[in-house]
Amino acid sequence: MFLLGTNANHIYRHSSESEYYVLDKSENKLHKIFEGKKVFYASLSPDEQNVAFVYMNNLYIQSLNNDAVTQVTKDGEINHVINGKSDWVYEEEMVVVQAFTWSPLGDKIAFYKFDESKVKEVELPRYDSTYFTQYKYKYPKSGEDNSVVSIWVYHLSNNMSEKLNLHEENDQYIPRIKWTQENNVLSVQRMNRMQNDLELLLVRWPMGVYAPSMDKKNPNEPTITTLYKEHNNTYIDITDNLFFLPDNTFIMTSEKEGWSQIYHYDMFGRLIRKLTPDNFDVTSINGIDEKTGTVYYTSSNPNPLVKFLYSVKIKGGSPKLLLKDQQGQNSAVFSAGYGYFVMSNTTYNTPLNVHIYSIGGSRIRTLEDNAALKRKFEAFNFTPREYMKIPLSDSLYLNAVMFKPQDFSKDKKYPVMVSIYGGPGSQQVINSWGGLEMWYRYLASKGIIVVVIDNRGTGGRGEAFKKITYKKLGQIESDDQIAAAYWLAKQPYVDGARIGIYGWSFGGYMSAMCITKGADAFKLAVAVAPVTDWRYYDNIYTERYMQRPIENKVNYDKGSVMTYVDKLKGKFLLVHGTFDDNVHPQNSYMLLNEMIRQNKKYDSEFYPNKSHGISGGLTRLHLYNRITNYIVDNL
Repeated sequence: MFLLGTNANHIYRHSSESEYYVLDKSENKLHKIFEGKKVFYASLSPDEQNVAFVYMNNLYIQSLNNDAVTQVTKDGEINHVINGKSDWVYEEEMVVVQAFTWSPLGDKIAFYKFDESKVKEVELPRYDSTYFTQYKYKYPKSGEDNSVVSIWVYHLSNNMSEKLNLHEENDQYIPRIKWTQENNVLSVQRMNRMQNDLELLLVRWPMGVYAPSMDKKNPNEPTITTLYKEHNNTYIDITDNLFFLPDNTFIMTSEKEGWSQIYHYDMFGRLIRKLTPDNFDVTSINGIDEKTGTVYYTSSNPNPLVKFLYSVKIKGGSPKLLLKDQQGQNSAVFSAGYGYFVMSNTTYNTPLNVHIYSIGGSRIRTLEDNAALKRKFEAFNFTPREYMKIPLSDSLYLNAVMFKPQDFSKDKKYPVMVSIYGGPGSQQVINSWGGLEMWYRYLASKGIIVVVIDNRGTGGRGEAFKKITYKKLGQIESDDQIAAAYWLAKQPYVDGARIGIYGWSFGGYMSAMCITKGADAFKLAVAVAPVTDWRYYDNIYTERYMQRPIENKVNYDKGSVMTYVDKLKGKFLLVHGTFDDNVHPQNSYMLLNEMIRQNKKYDSEFYPNKSHGISGGLTRLHLYNRITNYIVDNL
């Protein structure tokens, strides 16, 4: 069986609806799903007998035996109740998109139900007709009500649905549900609103199926037990690094000892052993070979600028590099039997190359080496990247990378453009190809040095480095960028009076903070789609790092760009899409109001009907032409 999707209509960052078909190769038959209507997240059952999907906020199942359709839920309503797919904030911040999952044998479906009734609406204008229209959706801002989330299970054997008695509170999150390898056991991860307490629950159906009963000792009722608990003094990151083994033990990652490490627990949640050593971060678990008892994972060991593939035995032992000659950034996808893997690699001077290897490390085939692109790049004879460590103190430094003009001379002084993202756990300074590199090279060809800097709060350097910004978002990060600008200004080849900064989203926020709070350090800033006050942003993201406004008012004020507008004196270009469903244009409008109130000069560029990515047609070309010209003309 092959499930095919086509004619997709993208909604938000991850969500889309499509027309779906199932191709039955054995009968050479094509099944049209739901008569060809566009639906969300069609998913083939493990036994290949049914397809589940979401339509108009309700969950449906279509039988592939006779194409009959069963409507599982009937209370779905736009902007009120959602079944089987997530609300906006769960999709954006927890990457819960398809909010239902088949049991291993395909006889049950566990699904989310979101009651959005108390969540406040946001209206965004569409300027696409004589009278513009308003798009309405639910968006919970910091401190505001969330959807009430519950987990339900539908049993195909008796067409009955049950709500799991998880003792839900309104102020909680359920970031993940996942079936174990037992068909009658579902795992549920639950977090408190502040996202610093995590529970892993197991839901078990002793009889395998649910049926209501008046008997208080109903044998069909599932039992719910707490398998694992974790508390953090700051916050706990959500990952997909949870794997259940056939013996009912499980493997997961945690930062509970200061670094993201892999742990093995027994069926009662008791620690068996830690599989990876301290002082580096595990970024992902790529696969587990249950036959050989081997975990394959990606780690920053020993350098946060790289991501290498390792293997380690579940029974313990030292981790081993999967391939000895790894460089840069690496990821792998393994074959079903773990006899082979497809490895993707890139470095700062090597575009993406993809090869097939045997598990023993022999290269079987090259799928893509991008040799022609690499030759074209080398023909430009660009000045090599320079990785550096910018000191903040005797014991603290920031990772950075510099792009110099091709005709660079140490006897000249150059303007500098800093490019920044800087958000929690992110990394821009890595040994990797791509991103904005060619734009940086273009700016360098105009005689501008470009520097990318990872401030405190970014990833790859352990929990203490990343979480130092907790409850003070934007303050330490901007302090670091300002201090780095002053350090750059002291370098003999830098014109200290001509330092600019550019960023998008969190990076746009950082740019706006630096041109105001750090007005003496920067001559120019470009802020694209910035948050300007965390009160305007969604609650899952903001409260994870800042708690609620009522609990942390002083730091919400200190982290607001509006607080520092009186310091603004440099050139400032503010850019936003008017249909940004993520960082609402309200952020830029409110900053404009404050700059107008204080009679500050600014420049702006707004893109009608464009979302957070500001793209489509020639939009991105127009945007970067605008930004580039602004930098060249004013720096």
